[in-house]
Amino acid sequence: MVLSRLFSVSQGPRRGSQLSLQLFTVSAYALAWLTLGVPLSGLRLKPAAAQAQSQRALPDNPLRLREPDPLIPEAVWAGEAALTESQRRTLGTALDELDRQAQEALSQGNVTEAFEVWNRELRLRRFLGVGAELAALQRVGAIAWEQQQFYQLQVMRERLREIQIQSLDEVETPDLEALLALAESYETVGARSVAVEIYQTLLELARSRGDEARQEEAWQRLGETALQDLDYETAAEAYEGLRELANRRGDREEEVRYLTELAYIYDRLTDYEAAIAVKQELIAYYTGFNDTARVTALKIAMGQDLAALERPNEAIAQYQEAYRLSWDARQFYRAQEALTVLGQLYERYQDWEAALQVYQAQIETHEMARNRYGLMMTYDRIGQVHQQQGNYRQALTSFRRGLELAQQLGNRQAYFQSHIETVNRALSGTN
Repeated sequence: MVLSRLFSVSQGPRRGSQLSLQLFTVSAYALAWLTLGVPLSGLRLKPAAAQAQSQRALPDNPLRLREPDPLIPEAVWAGEAALTESQRRTLGTALDELDRQAQEALSQGNVTEAFEVWNRELRLRRFLGVGAELAALQRVGAIAWEQQQFYQLQVMRERLREIQIQSLDEVETPDLEALLALAESYETVGARSVAVEIYQTLLELARSRGDEARQEEAWQRLGETALQDLDYETAAEAYEGLRELANRRGDREEEVRYLTELAYIYDRLTDYEAAIAVKQELIAYYTGFNDTARVTALKIAMGQDLAALERPNEAIAQYQEAYRLSWDARQFYRAQEALTVLGQLYERYQDWEAALQVYQAQIETHEMARNRYGLMMTYDRIGQVHQQQGNYRQALTSFRRGLELAQQLGNRQAYFQSHIETVNRALSGTN
């Protein structure tokens, strides 16, 4: 049976369209049923029996206000009065003490006791206002996440949804600080997709109010959270927005930082055209600073994008330029990398002679850098190219050289011995 048919989750009022968000989470009570392993579709109880069994099986929501608490004056609990400043200070001190007690219980390994105390604190923090409650939910939520207290996280998400409806969705001009704190709280309890929605709403509000500082903060949070959630399309939108803001105010350093994020994001999206455009801008920037290491790394990355787009000649040009720049700067590690991807590209298009020329140049580079592991790997590639062409004697020579290096390094001896045996069998068959 589909879960949404079993449990109806209220979406709350939709006044203030900017803040009409949906929280796609199973209710705490649904989660309780699932964890109890009860076959819901098979229940055929009479209403009274079902209610009695439900009351026995379902745990109380520990964040719901039920019995009056001695820390809250009766009139305040009944909603007939507000806390005075003196009472607020007294309550704040008492709740801080509850937090201390919970921390102590946790340090002694009493996890259940610790969260019982924290839940009491969380129930009462609301009397100090939304900001105080959200701060407490973030703090305790981080601990619940670390302790893998999944039911605790679920009921905290439900409380956040209530706060969202009661304090934000129903007001005409939402408080941006509260909205930001709400999104951060959702992140803390593992509801990143909801946090992304709220950051998007925060961004819209900041734009409508002409608040560029808050707009930039919203872009930042949106981009970071979307990346963590592997939502690359939203992340790309966020970092493009940040890049535009940085460009408008002439902050080239920040713009480059955002371009770097975009290069990574567009590669993840396999939007290679966009990735190439971003990398070209970065190459132009770092060329101005004679930063050869970054320029060559970007050229290799751009070559890989071009290869993915089936534009091999352009990819070859980027790899060759990366090799030339690295060699001139005596950055042999990068020169080796450029030759590796260049040789692999020639192999991909079965241009064996070109691949062998590249690998021969790579041997010289490895020797200059005294890179025995790189030499071993290159002799392996040369051997495999010769083997592909049926040049078994040349392949045997390369694999034997690779085996010598493997023995020196204590690595991959069996691999090379296996290849040598295969080539020897092929040679025996041709004689």
